[in-house]
Amino acid sequence: MKTSTSLRALSLLALVEGASLLALVGIAMPLKYFGGMPEAVRLVGMAHGLLFLGTTATLLHVLSRGHLSALKGAGVFAASLIPFAGLWSHRMLVRSSRIRHPA
Repeated sequence: MKTSTSLRALSLLALVEGASLLALVGIAMPLKYFGGMPEAVRLVGMAHGLLFLGTTATLLHVLSRGHLSALKGAGVFAASLIPFAGLWSHRMLVRSSRIRHPA
């Protein structure tokens, strides 16, 4: 995979994975505990888990190809564990690699 394609995929996955964590914590958890809908956590949690695994696998691919420094890779991984930090990862990847996403 080309550098720009790999970084674009990682950037988009980081953004979507971050949004899924926000959906899990901000929407599904309140629905479970205040709305009596435990299936919300089951569904959103599974989607978030798959996105997390995809982000991690893509990050490992990008790091193994040398498209990203180990320090930035560690930052992207750490950001995948913190709500809102996926937005930072996305922005950092776009800025550092000068990749452009279609509007």
